Order: sequence, then structure tokens, then C-alpha cells
Amino acid sequence: MPVLSHLHQLFNAEQCQASIHTLRWKDRPLQCPRCQSPHVGRWGTYHYRPGCTRYWCQSCKRTFHDLTNTRLHQSKRALAYWILATFLLCLACASRRIARAVGVQISTSYRWGGWLRHAALSYAMERHFEGTGEADALYHTAGQKGQAKQGGKKALGRRARGRRKKREPGRGHYAKDRPAMIAWVSRQGAVVIQATKDFTVQTVQKAAEVAVRTGRRLSTDSASRYQALQGYAHAFVNHTQKE
Repeated sequence: MPVLSHLHQLFNAEQCQASIHTLRWKDRPLQCPRCQSPHVGRWGTYHYRPGCTRYWCQSCKRTFHDLTNTRLHQSKRALAYWILATFLLCLACASRRIARAVGVQISTSYRWGGWLRHAALSYAMERHFEGTGEADALYHTAGQKGQAKQGGKKALGRRARGRRKKREPGRGHYAKDRPAMIAWVSRQGAVVIQATKDFTVQTVQKAAEVAVRTGRRLSTDSASRYQALQGYAHAFVNHTQKE
């Protein structure tokens, strides 16, 4: 528990709750999470959850707080534990490492990681970037055999045997262990990167609907998959003509 012993120097319960309140209600006014009524008011605090404000809904006559209808609503762990687990998860720490730092069982750490990843994915799937966007794709060969940890080729001191996974001809897909990676970049700064099972018209259309709001201007290369996109003001360049 060496990390938790220093958490009080970074934040306390009140600061955690204030951050959660700002994150949850920054895009909409304070309202009841059950009936979405805006007619709410303060209703004291919780003795077992320091810093958490209690609210009363005048429509459904029930109380709620900033964590109601979330994964943390009935959690017995303090909010500081969840914030630490989220921080370590963003650093790509393994479940065993998170379990040691937070002080929970490995099964609990694994379950928390699944919840947090699902929540992050659900939030990302609901986002669409605005303004003009650009898109491009590449095929990533699965496996890192023969690759140095910092990238590039590994220094062997001899000629490589050439036994790495060979790239099959044609466009990549899951069956070839070469999934397509599509990057959608907004000129305002937002970036969405998707791994798709293939690079067909149907797959690219679904990927575009997830990343880019319908009706926006989209600039791509002259690939037929992009040209078949529907619902966007489409402009493309032809690389073969050095555009």
C-alpha cells in the first residue's frame, strides 16, 4: 500500500467529489438521474461518503447524488481507490500491479478494469467530432517478433533468418492477421482511431458514422471505399496524380 499512503498529499475526499460533480454535470444542468427532472435541491450529506452532496428530487420524491446510476453508486470502496485504479489503468498497468497498489484481490482488480474500459468505450462511442475531418487507413501486421522495444529493427549482430510473419498480398483483414486501422482526424484537433475487421464499404461506412457526425465535410484519398461513403460532403485527393 505504498502508493495509497501518499494519496492524501495529492487530493482528499472533498476534492474527489468536487471533480466528479464537475465531470458529470459540465455538459448539462443538474437534474435527477432517474426521472431527468430539473427540480432538485440540496438535501444534506452522507456520513459514510465525505464530501458527497445529497440532492432531493421534487418530482419523483427520491434522493440521489453525483454517483447515482453509475458503477460507483453502491461501491464500498472510497472514491480515492477508484481514481487510483483509473490512473494506473491509463498507464497500462496490469491487473496484478493495480491490485497491489490499491489493496484489493486480483479478481476485483480485473473486474474493475473491465468496468472502466467499458465505460471509457461507451463514452467514446457516443462522441462525434465537429467540423471538417480527414481520414486515412493502414494495415497493421500482428506480432512484434524481431522488433526492438523502442521500435524499429532489433540489433542481432548477424543476418536475420527472415522467419517473421509474412504479409500476404492484397488488402489486410483479421483472417490475414493484418487488421485495418482507420484514423479520423478533425481539423479542430479531435482524433478517433478504429481497428476494423476489414476495409469494405460497409465497414468504412459504419466506422464513419461512429466517428464523424453526419453532414460534415470529409476529406480522404481516392480509395473506392471512401468514395462510396454516404451522408457526408466528401472531397478527395488522387495520390497517383501527385495531388
